Amino acid sequence: MWRDPNTSDRERKRLVRLLVEDVTLIKKEQLWIHVRLPGGATKTIQLPFPRRITVTPPAVVSEVDRLLDEHSYAEIAQILNSRGVVSGYGKLFGGRMIGRITIEYGLKSRFDRRREKGMLTLQEIATRLNICTKQVKIWRDIGLLRAHLCNDKNESLYEDPGPNPPRKARGVRLSKRLLQVEKVSHRQREVQCET
Repeated sequence: MWRDPNTSDRERKRLVRLLVEDVTLIKKEQLWIHVRLPGGATKTIQLPFPRRITVTPPAVVSEVDRLLDEHSYAEIAQILNSRGVVSGYGKLFGGRMIGRITIEYGLKSRFDRRREKGMLTLQEIATRLNICTKQVKIWRDIGLLRAHLCNDKNESLYEDPGPNPPRKARGVRLSKRLLQVEKVSHRQREVQCET
C-alpha cells in the first residue's frame, strides 16, 4: 500500500475508516469475517481455518517419544543434537523445544510416565518414611533411596522402597547404614526345618 510520507497517523486512520467501518471475526467450524462498510453495506466471508504447518518430522517426534522413557528434555535435546538431527527450522534442539514438541503432539511427559510406574514424589516418600524432605534428599544422595530425575529443574521421583524401607537410626553413620542396607537386600532368606 502506498503511503504518503507527509500524512500523519491520524489522517491514515481516517482514510482507512473511509474504506472499512467495522470488522468482526467469529470462530466456528470455519472462520467467519463480517465486514461493515461506511454506507451500511455488509459482507460476510467464510474461510476454512488456516492449516498449521507441521515442521517437526514424524521420525523426530517418535524418537522424542521413545527417549522420554529414560531422559529429561535437556538430555533429549543433547542426544538429538549429538546425532546431527536439527529441528524443522534447521536449528539445534533445546530443552524448551522438546517440551513444546511433547505438548504439541500429545506425548506423555517423563513425570507422567514415571508416576504410572508407581514412583513417589518428594513429599509422598517423606510422608511414607515419616521423615522430612531434606532427609529424603540426604538418603537419596548416599544411596539409601533410589531416585530418578523427572525434569530439567532437578526434581526427582522416588522408587517405592518396598516392605522394608530404610529407617531412622540415630547414632549410626550413614556410610555404615548403606553397607547394611546392601547386605540385607542381597541376602537370601533361609528357612530352618527340624525333623
